[in-house]
Amino acid sequence: MGETPSSAALVGRDAIDNVVLMEDHERAYHAWKQARLSGRILLHSDAHIDWAWIGDKDPRVLLEARTSRQVESMLEARGLWNLTERASSELVHIGNYIYPALKEGIVREFYWVVPDRFMERPAEVVGCFQSLGTINPQARMTVTAADHAVVATIDDTTVTACSLPHVPRFREPVLLDIDTDFLLSDPWERARAGDDLWKLLPWIWPDELVQRLNERGVRTDFVTIAYLVEGGFTPLGYKYLGDELALRLTHPRLPERDRRLLIEKRLAACDRHHNEPERAIARYEAALALAPEDASSHFNLAYLYDQRGAYDLAARRYREAVQLDPTYATAYNHFGPMYPSTMLERAQAEYERWEPATTLYRTIIESRPDHADALRGLGYVCAKQRRWDEAIVHLSRSIVLRPDAGFAHFWLGEAYGHRQRWDEAIDAYLTALRLGFHNVAPHRRLGNLYVRKRRFH
Repeated sequence: MGETPSSAALVGRDAIDNVVLMEDHERAYHAWKQARLSGRILLHSDAHIDWAWIGDKDPRVLLEARTSRQVESMLEARGLWNLTERASSELVHIGNYIYPALKEGIVREFYWVVPDRFMERPAEVVGCFQSLGTINPQARMTVTAADHAVVATIDDTTVTACSLPHVPRFREPVLLDIDTDFLLSDPWERARAGDDLWKLLPWIWPDELVQRLNERGVRTDFVTIAYLVEGGFTPLGYKYLGDELALRLTHPRLPERDRRLLIEKRLAACDRHHNEPERAIARYEAALALAPEDASSHFNLAYLYDQRGAYDLAARRYREAVQLDPTYATAYNHFGPMYPSTMLERAQAEYERWEPATTLYRTIIESRPDHADALRGLGYVCAKQRRWDEAIVHLSRSIVLRPDAGFAHFWLGEAYGHRQRWDEAIDAYLTALRLGFHNVAPHRRLGNLYVRKRRFH
Protein backbone atom coordinates (compact mmCIF):
# COMPACT_ATOMS: atom_id res chain seq x y z
CA MET A 1 0.00 0.00 0.00
CA GLY A 2 2.91 2.34 -0.63
CA GLU A 3 1.78 4.07 -3.82
CA THR A 4 3.15 7.43 -4.83
CA PRO A 5 0.62 10.24 -5.46
CA SER A 6 0.81 9.68 -9.21
CA SER A 7 0.22 5.92 -9.00
CA ALA A 8 -2.62 5.91 -6.46
CA ALA A 9 -6.16 6.03 -7.82
CA LEU A 10 -7.68 9.45 -8.44
CA VAL A 11 -11.19 9.37 -6.98
CA GLY A 12 -13.82 9.49 -9.71
CA ARG A 13 -11.40 8.68 -12.52
CA ASP A 14 -9.59 5.49 -11.58
CA ALA A 15 -10.97 2.25 -10.17
CA ILE A 16 -10.12 1.80 -6.48
CA ASP A 17 -9.30 -1.80 -5.61
CA ASN A 18 -9.60 -1.66 -1.83
CA VAL A 19 -13.09 -0.54 -0.82
CA VAL A 20 -14.37 -2.09 2.41
CA LEU A 21 -18.06 -1.86 3.37
CA MET A 22 -19.20 -2.36 6.95
CA GLU A 23 -22.14 -1.75 9.25
CA ASP A 24 -20.27 -0.59 12.36
CA HIS A 25 -17.71 2.10 11.72
CA GLU A 26 -15.13 0.79 14.18
CA ARG A 27 -14.50 -2.00 11.67
CA ALA A 28 -12.52 0.60 9.71
CA TYR A 29 -9.86 0.53 12.42
CA HIS A 30 -9.66 -3.26 12.20
CA ALA A 31 -9.49 -3.10 8.39
CA TRP A 32 -6.57 -0.66 8.59
CA LYS A 33 -4.77 -2.91 11.05
CA GLN A 34 -5.35 -5.99 8.92
CA ALA A 35 -3.93 -4.14 5.89
CA ARG A 36 -0.86 -3.17 7.98
CA LEU A 37 -1.26 0.52 7.21
CA SER A 38 0.84 3.10 9.03
CA GLY A 39 1.69 6.79 9.01
CA ARG A 40 -1.27 7.77 6.84
CA ILE A 41 -3.37 10.89 6.36
CA LEU A 42 -7.00 10.16 7.25
CA LEU A 43 -9.78 11.93 5.36
CA HIS A 44 -12.82 11.16 7.51
CA SER A 45 -16.09 12.27 5.86
CA ASP A 46 -18.75 12.07 8.53
CA ALA A 47 -21.36 14.06 10.41
CA HIS A 48 -19.61 12.85 13.60
CA ILE A 49 -15.97 13.09 14.60
CA ASP A 50 -15.69 9.47 15.84
CA TRP A 51 -12.68 10.42 17.92
CA ALA A 52 -12.69 10.26 21.70
CA TRP A 53 -10.33 9.05 24.35
CA ILE A 54 -10.35 5.46 25.50
CA GLY A 55 -9.58 4.80 29.14
CA ASP A 56 -6.65 2.45 28.61
CA LYS A 57 -4.55 2.99 31.76
CA ASP A 58 -4.45 0.03 34.14
CA PRO A 59 -5.45 1.23 37.64
CA ARG A 60 -3.49 -1.64 39.19
CA VAL A 61 -0.28 0.31 38.62
CA LEU A 62 -1.39 2.51 41.52
CA LEU A 63 -0.63 -0.43 43.79
CA GLU A 64 3.03 -0.06 42.88
CA ALA A 65 3.19 3.44 44.39
CA ARG A 66 5.13 3.62 47.66
CA THR A 67 3.90 6.99 48.89
CA SER A 68 0.76 9.09 48.66
CA ARG A 69 2.74 11.65 46.66
CA GLN A 70 3.52 8.98 44.07
CA VAL A 71 -0.16 8.11 43.90
CA GLU A 72 -1.07 11.77 43.38
CA SER A 73 1.58 12.13 40.70
CA MET A 74 0.32 9.06 38.84
CA LEU A 75 -3.26 10.30 39.05
CA GLU A 76 -2.25 13.66 37.60
CA ALA A 77 -0.25 12.10 34.78
CA ARG A 78 -2.75 9.43 33.80
CA GLY A 79 -6.30 10.63 33.51
CA LEU A 80 -7.73 7.83 31.40
CA TRP A 81 -8.14 4.88 33.72
CA ASN A 82 -9.70 1.67 32.48
CA LEU A 83 -12.05 0.64 35.28
CA THR A 84 -14.01 -1.86 33.20
CA GLU A 85 -11.74 -4.91 33.62
CA ARG A 86 -11.95 -5.27 29.83
CA ALA A 87 -9.04 -5.18 27.41
CA SER A 88 -8.53 -1.82 25.69
CA SER A 89 -9.25 -3.44 22.33
CA GLU A 90 -12.72 -4.34 23.60
CA LEU A 91 -13.47 -0.67 24.32
CA VAL A 92 -13.22 0.43 20.68
CA HIS A 93 -16.59 1.45 19.24
CA ILE A 94 -18.13 3.62 16.52
CA GLY A 95 -17.51 6.82 18.47
CA ASN A 96 -13.81 6.41 19.29
CA TYR A 97 -12.12 4.12 16.76
CA ILE A 98 -9.91 6.90 15.39
CA TYR A 99 -8.23 7.28 18.81
CA PRO A 100 -6.40 3.91 18.67
CA ALA A 101 -5.60 4.47 14.99
CA LEU A 102 -3.77 7.66 15.97
CA LYS A 103 -2.19 6.16 19.06
CA GLU A 104 -0.86 3.14 17.17
CA GLY A 105 0.55 5.21 14.31
CA ILE A 106 -1.87 3.99 11.65
CA VAL A 107 -2.96 7.61 11.21
CA ARG A 108 -0.54 10.52 11.54
CA GLU A 109 -2.77 13.39 10.33
CA PHE A 110 -6.52 13.61 10.80
CA TYR A 111 -8.86 15.66 8.60
CA TRP A 112 -12.53 15.64 9.53
CA VAL A 113 -14.63 16.53 6.47
CA VAL A 114 -17.99 17.80 7.70
CA PRO A 115 -21.20 18.48 5.72
CA ASP A 116 -21.05 21.92 4.11
CA ARG A 117 -23.67 23.42 6.41
CA PHE A 118 -21.63 22.58 9.50
CA MET A 119 -19.15 25.29 8.59
CA GLU A 120 -21.98 27.81 8.49
CA ARG A 121 -22.05 27.25 12.26
CA PRO A 122 -18.33 26.99 13.10
CA ALA A 123 -19.05 27.70 16.77
CA GLU A 124 -20.80 24.34 16.99
CA VAL A 125 -17.79 22.56 15.48
CA VAL A 126 -15.60 24.38 18.00
CA GLY A 127 -17.99 23.22 20.72
CA CYS A 128 -17.62 19.64 19.53
CA PHE A 129 -13.88 19.81 20.07
CA GLN A 130 -14.23 21.55 23.41
CA SER A 131 -16.60 18.86 24.63
CA LEU A 132 -13.75 16.38 24.22
CA GLY A 133 -11.91 18.36 26.86
CA THR A 134 -14.62 17.63 29.39
CA ILE A 135 -13.98 13.91 28.89
CA ASN A 136 -10.26 14.30 29.53
CA PRO A 137 -9.61 17.61 31.31
CA GLN A 138 -5.89 16.83 31.51
CA ALA A 139 -5.48 16.98 27.75
CA ARG A 140 -3.68 20.01 26.35
CA MET A 141 -6.03 21.55 23.81
CA THR A 142 -6.24 24.63 21.64
CA VAL A 143 -9.03 25.28 19.14
CA THR A 144 -9.03 27.97 16.48
CA ALA A 145 -11.43 28.83 13.65
CA ALA A 146 -10.00 30.47 10.54
CA ASP A 147 -9.87 30.16 6.74
CA HIS A 148 -12.96 27.95 6.39
CA ALA A 149 -11.64 25.41 8.88
CA VAL A 150 -11.59 24.65 12.58
CA VAL A 151 -8.22 23.38 13.79
CA ALA A 152 -7.80 21.65 17.12
CA THR A 153 -4.46 20.68 18.60
CA ILE A 154 -5.04 18.03 21.23
CA ASP A 155 -1.86 16.93 22.99
CA ASP A 156 0.33 15.91 20.04
CA THR A 157 -2.49 15.49 17.52
CA THR A 158 -3.79 18.11 15.09
CA VAL A 159 -7.34 17.64 13.86
CA THR A 160 -8.61 19.85 11.04
CA ALA A 161 -12.35 20.12 10.40
CA CYS A 162 -13.31 21.48 7.00
CA SER A 163 -15.98 21.12 4.33
CA LEU A 164 -15.54 19.58 0.89
CA PRO A 165 -14.68 22.81 -0.98
CA HIS A 166 -11.75 23.34 1.39
CA VAL A 167 -10.23 19.86 1.52
CA PRO A 168 -6.48 20.40 1.08
CA ARG A 169 -4.72 19.21 -2.05
CA PHE A 170 -2.69 16.42 -0.55
CA ARG A 171 0.65 15.38 -2.01
CA GLU A 172 0.12 11.72 -1.12
CA PRO A 173 -2.70 9.16 -1.18
CA VAL A 174 -5.04 9.34 1.80
CA LEU A 175 -7.12 6.87 3.75
CA LEU A 176 -10.66 7.73 2.69
CA ASP A 177 -13.20 6.93 5.41
CA ILE A 178 -16.88 7.71 4.80
CA ASP A 179 -20.00 7.34 6.91
CA THR A 180 -23.18 7.06 4.85
CA ASP A 181 -24.89 9.52 7.19
CA PHE A 182 -22.50 12.18 5.82
CA LEU A 183 -24.67 12.21 2.69
CA LEU A 184 -27.89 12.85 4.56
CA SER A 185 -29.56 16.01 5.78
CA ASP A 186 -27.88 17.53 8.79
CA PRO A 187 -28.94 16.31 12.26
CA TRP A 188 -30.98 19.43 13.02
CA GLU A 189 -33.14 18.96 9.93
CA ARG A 190 -33.46 15.23 10.60
CA ALA A 191 -34.59 15.90 14.16
CA ARG A 192 -37.30 18.25 12.91
CA ALA A 193 -38.48 15.69 10.35
CA GLY A 194 -39.48 13.15 13.01
CA ASP A 195 -41.50 10.34 11.47
CA ASP A 196 -41.05 11.73 7.95
CA LEU A 197 -37.32 11.05 8.07
CA TRP A 198 -37.36 8.94 4.92
CA LYS A 199 -38.93 11.77 2.96
CA LEU A 200 -35.80 13.85 3.39
CA LEU A 201 -33.38 13.90 0.50
CA PRO A 202 -29.61 13.63 0.85
CA TRP A 203 -27.90 17.00 0.78
CA ILE A 204 -25.31 15.39 -1.49
CA TRP A 205 -25.66 12.24 -3.60
CA PRO A 206 -22.87 9.67 -4.01
CA ASP A 207 -21.94 10.78 -7.54
CA GLU A 208 -21.74 14.39 -6.34
CA LEU A 209 -19.47 13.43 -3.45
CA VAL A 210 -17.21 11.48 -5.79
CA GLN A 211 -17.08 14.43 -8.19
CA ARG A 212 -16.19 16.91 -5.45
CA LEU A 213 -13.41 14.68 -4.13
CA ASN A 214 -12.16 14.41 -7.70
CA GLU A 215 -12.14 18.20 -8.02
CA ARG A 216 -9.90 18.39 -4.94
CA GLY A 217 -7.51 15.90 -6.51
CA VAL A 218 -8.02 13.29 -3.78
CA ARG A 219 -6.12 10.08 -4.43
CA THR A 220 -6.50 6.96 -2.35
CA ASP A 221 -5.53 3.31 -2.19
CA PHE A 222 -7.87 2.31 0.66
CA VAL A 223 -11.50 3.26 1.31
CA THR A 224 -13.79 2.33 4.20
CA ILE A 225 -17.55 2.98 4.07
CA ALA A 226 -19.90 2.46 7.02
CA TYR A 227 -23.68 2.13 6.74
CA LEU A 228 -24.50 2.94 10.41
CA VAL A 229 -28.10 1.76 10.12
CA GLU A 230 -28.07 -0.17 13.40
CA GLY A 231 -26.98 2.92 15.30
CA GLY A 232 -29.99 4.79 13.98
CA PHE A 233 -27.90 7.28 11.99
CA THR A 234 -28.79 6.16 8.45
CA PRO A 235 -32.44 5.32 7.63
CA LEU A 236 -32.60 1.78 6.27
CA GLY A 237 -34.29 3.06 3.12
CA TYR A 238 -31.10 4.98 2.34
CA LYS A 239 -28.65 2.21 3.20
CA TYR A 240 -28.14 1.67 -0.53
CA LEU A 241 -26.34 5.01 -0.74
CA GLY A 242 -23.34 3.29 0.82
CA ASP A 243 -23.54 0.57 -1.81
CA GLU A 244 -23.85 3.15 -4.57
CA LEU A 245 -20.84 5.02 -3.28
CA ALA A 246 -18.76 1.83 -3.23
CA LEU A 247 -19.91 1.00 -6.77
CA ARG A 248 -18.94 4.43 -8.09
CA LEU A 249 -15.50 4.24 -6.45
CA THR A 250 -14.73 0.77 -7.79
CA HIS A 251 -16.36 1.34 -11.21
CA PRO A 252 -16.05 5.02 -12.19
CA ARG A 253 -17.56 4.19 -15.60
CA LEU A 254 -20.82 2.56 -14.60
CA PRO A 255 -22.40 -0.12 -16.78
CA GLU A 256 -25.57 1.21 -18.44
CA ARG A 257 -27.91 -0.99 -16.42
CA ASP A 258 -26.42 0.21 -13.12
CA ARG A 259 -26.60 3.82 -14.26
CA ARG A 260 -30.31 3.52 -15.15
CA LEU A 261 -31.06 1.66 -11.92
CA LEU A 262 -29.53 4.42 -9.80
CA ILE A 263 -31.43 7.07 -11.74
CA GLU A 264 -34.76 5.32 -11.10
CA LYS A 265 -34.03 5.00 -7.38
CA ARG A 266 -33.05 8.64 -7.09
CA LEU A 267 -36.18 9.78 -8.92
CA ALA A 268 -38.26 7.53 -6.65
CA ALA A 269 -36.71 9.16 -3.58
CA CYS A 270 -37.50 12.59 -5.03
CA ASP A 271 -41.11 11.56 -5.69
CA ARG A 272 -41.47 10.37 -2.11
CA HIS A 273 -39.93 13.61 -0.90
CA HIS A 274 -42.58 15.54 -2.86
CA ASN A 275 -45.34 13.37 -1.38
CA GLU A 276 -46.10 11.52 -4.60
CA PRO A 277 -46.08 7.90 -3.37
CA GLU A 278 -47.73 6.42 -6.46
CA ARG A 279 -45.04 7.84 -8.71
CA ALA A 280 -42.39 6.64 -6.27
CA ILE A 281 -43.88 3.14 -6.37
CA ALA A 282 -43.81 3.17 -10.17
CA ARG A 283 -40.16 4.24 -10.13
CA TYR A 284 -39.13 1.46 -7.73
CA GLU A 285 -41.07 -1.07 -9.81
CA ALA A 286 -39.15 0.17 -12.85
CA ALA A 287 -35.91 -0.25 -10.89
CA LEU A 288 -36.84 -3.86 -10.14
CA ALA A 289 -37.60 -4.47 -13.80
CA LEU A 290 -33.98 -3.51 -14.44
CA ALA A 291 -32.51 -5.38 -11.44
CA PRO A 292 -34.85 -7.86 -9.72
CA GLU A 293 -32.03 -8.68 -7.30
CA ASP A 294 -31.90 -5.14 -5.89
CA ALA A 295 -32.91 -5.60 -2.24
CA SER A 296 -33.13 -1.86 -1.55
CA SER A 297 -35.88 -1.38 -4.14
CA HIS A 298 -37.87 -4.27 -2.68
CA PHE A 299 -37.48 -2.76 0.77
CA ASN A 300 -38.49 0.75 -0.22
CA LEU A 301 -41.51 -0.65 -2.04
CA ALA A 302 -42.45 -2.57 1.11
CA TYR A 303 -42.36 0.67 3.07
CA LEU A 304 -44.45 2.56 0.49
CA TYR A 305 -47.01 -0.25 0.18
CA ASP A 306 -47.26 -0.39 3.97
CA GLN A 307 -47.94 3.35 4.07
CA ARG A 308 -50.68 2.89 1.45
CA GLY A 309 -52.31 0.10 3.46
CA ALA A 310 -51.40 -2.61 0.91
CA TYR A 311 -50.13 -4.90 3.64
CA ASP A 312 -49.97 -8.12 1.60
CA LEU A 313 -47.86 -6.44 -1.07
CA ALA A 314 -45.71 -4.86 1.64
CA ALA A 315 -45.12 -8.24 3.28
CA ARG A 316 -44.21 -9.86 -0.03
CA ARG A 317 -41.75 -7.13 -0.97
CA TYR A 318 -40.24 -7.14 2.50
CA ARG A 319 -39.82 -10.92 2.41
CA GLU A 320 -37.99 -10.63 -0.91
CA ALA A 321 -35.75 -7.86 0.45
CA VAL A 322 -34.76 -9.96 3.45
CA GLN A 323 -34.14 -13.05 1.34
CA LEU A 324 -31.88 -11.06 -0.99
CA ASP A 325 -30.10 -9.22 1.81
CA PRO A 326 -30.65 -10.46 5.39
CA THR A 327 -29.38 -7.15 6.81
CA TYR A 328 -32.78 -5.67 5.96
CA ALA A 329 -34.19 -7.77 8.81
CA THR A 330 -33.21 -5.21 11.43
CA ALA A 331 -34.72 -3.37 14.35
CA TYR A 332 -34.39 -0.11 12.44
CA ASN A 333 -36.85 -0.87 9.64
CA HIS A 334 -39.97 1.13 10.65
CA PHE A 335 -42.15 -1.99 10.35
CA GLY A 336 -43.09 -2.41 13.96
CA PRO A 337 -41.99 -1.15 17.37
CA MET A 338 -38.53 -2.74 17.35
CA TYR A 339 -37.05 0.05 19.38
CA PRO A 340 -34.99 0.21 22.55
CA SER A 341 -36.75 1.27 25.71
CA THR A 342 -35.97 4.95 25.24
CA MET A 343 -38.20 4.93 22.15
CA LEU A 344 -41.11 3.09 23.74
CA GLU A 345 -43.57 5.99 23.89
CA ARG A 346 -42.88 7.00 20.30
CA ALA A 347 -43.20 3.39 19.18
CA GLN A 348 -46.55 2.98 20.95
CA ALA A 349 -47.89 6.17 19.40
CA GLU A 350 -46.68 5.35 15.90
CA TYR A 351 -47.38 1.64 15.55
CA GLU A 352 -50.87 0.63 16.51
CA ARG A 353 -51.44 -1.28 13.29
CA TRP A 354 -50.91 -4.53 15.11
CA GLU A 355 -51.98 -7.00 12.42
CA PRO A 356 -49.65 -5.77 9.65
CA ALA A 357 -46.88 -5.44 12.22
CA THR A 358 -47.46 -9.06 13.25
CA THR A 359 -47.34 -10.18 9.62
CA LEU A 360 -44.06 -8.42 9.00
CA TYR A 361 -42.48 -9.72 12.22
CA ARG A 362 -43.45 -13.25 11.26
CA THR A 363 -41.97 -12.66 7.81
CA ILE A 364 -38.64 -11.82 9.41
CA ILE A 365 -38.78 -14.83 11.73
CA GLU A 366 -39.55 -17.17 8.83
CA SER A 367 -36.30 -16.09 7.20
CA ARG A 368 -34.33 -15.66 10.42
CA PRO A 369 -35.70 -17.80 13.31
CA ASP A 370 -32.88 -16.50 15.52
CA HIS A 371 -33.67 -12.81 14.95
CA ALA A 372 -33.89 -11.52 18.51
CA ASP A 373 -35.32 -8.12 17.58
CA ALA A 374 -38.15 -9.62 15.55
CA LEU A 375 -39.03 -12.05 18.34
CA ARG A 376 -38.98 -9.20 20.83
CA GLY A 377 -41.18 -7.07 18.58
CA LEU A 378 -43.65 -9.89 18.01
CA GLY A 379 -43.79 -10.54 21.74
CA TYR A 380 -44.48 -6.85 22.34
CA VAL A 381 -47.30 -6.84 19.77
CA CYS A 382 -48.82 -9.94 21.37
CA ALA A 383 -48.65 -8.26 24.77
CA LYS A 384 -50.34 -5.12 23.45
CA GLN A 385 -53.12 -7.35 22.14
CA ARG A 386 -53.32 -9.15 25.51
CA ARG A 387 -52.21 -12.45 23.98
CA TRP A 388 -50.16 -13.13 27.08
CA ASP A 389 -49.15 -16.75 26.51
CA GLU A 390 -47.88 -16.00 23.01
CA ALA A 391 -46.06 -12.96 24.35
CA ILE A 392 -44.29 -15.11 26.94
CA VAL A 393 -43.15 -17.57 24.27
CA HIS A 394 -41.75 -14.96 21.89
CA LEU A 395 -40.20 -12.72 24.55
CA SER A 396 -38.57 -15.68 26.27
CA ARG A 397 -37.01 -16.80 22.99
CA SER A 398 -35.82 -13.26 22.36
CA ILE A 399 -34.18 -13.07 25.78
CA VAL A 400 -32.33 -16.35 25.23
CA LEU A 401 -30.79 -14.78 22.11
CA ARG A 402 -30.24 -11.34 23.62
CA PRO A 403 -30.35 -11.47 27.44
CA ASP A 404 -29.34 -7.82 27.87
CA ALA A 405 -32.54 -6.34 26.34
CA GLY A 406 -34.33 -4.57 29.19
CA PHE A 407 -37.33 -3.82 26.98
CA ALA A 408 -37.99 -7.55 26.48
CA HIS A 409 -37.65 -8.31 30.20
CA PHE A 410 -40.13 -5.56 31.07
CA TRP A 411 -42.79 -6.85 28.69
CA LEU A 412 -42.14 -10.41 29.83
CA GLY A 413 -42.86 -9.15 33.33
CA GLU A 414 -46.11 -7.66 32.07
CA ALA A 415 -47.12 -10.99 30.54
CA TYR A 416 -46.19 -12.95 33.67
CA GLY A 417 -48.13 -10.49 35.82
CA HIS A 418 -51.29 -10.91 33.79
CA ARG A 419 -50.90 -14.67 34.11
CA GLN A 420 -50.51 -14.28 37.91
CA ARG A 421 -47.01 -15.72 37.83
CA TRP A 422 -45.95 -13.22 40.48
CA ASP A 423 -42.40 -14.40 41.27
CA GLU A 424 -41.46 -14.63 37.61
CA ALA A 425 -42.92 -11.16 37.02
CA ILE A 426 -40.84 -9.72 39.86
CA ASP A 427 -37.67 -11.32 38.49
CA ALA A 428 -38.39 -9.95 35.01
CA TYR A 429 -39.02 -6.39 36.26
CA LEU A 430 -35.89 -6.42 38.43
CA THR A 431 -33.83 -7.63 35.48
CA ALA A 432 -35.29 -4.89 33.27
CA LEU A 433 -34.24 -2.26 35.81
CA ARG A 434 -30.79 -3.75 36.21
CA LEU A 435 -30.32 -3.62 32.43
CA GLY A 436 -31.15 0.07 32.28
CA PHE A 437 -34.87 0.08 31.46
CA HIS A 438 -35.33 3.38 33.28
CA ASN A 439 -39.07 3.87 33.27
CA VAL A 440 -41.52 4.47 36.08
CA ALA A 441 -43.66 1.49 35.03
CA PRO A 442 -41.47 -1.35 36.40
CA HIS A 443 -41.13 0.48 39.74
CA ARG A 444 -44.91 0.76 40.01
CA ARG A 445 -45.41 -2.86 39.00
CA LEU A 446 -42.87 -4.04 41.56
CA GLY A 447 -44.53 -1.97 44.27
CA ASN A 448 -47.91 -3.50 43.48
CA LEU A 449 -46.47 -7.00 43.40
CA TYR A 450 -44.68 -6.59 46.72
CA VAL A 451 -47.93 -5.39 48.29
CA ARG A 452 -49.78 -8.32 46.75
CA LYS A 453 -47.24 -10.81 48.08
CA ARG A 454 -47.46 -9.36 51.58
CA ARG A 455 -51.25 -9.76 51.44
CA PHE A 456 -50.96 -13.39 50.45
CA HIS A 457 -48.21 -14.24 52.86
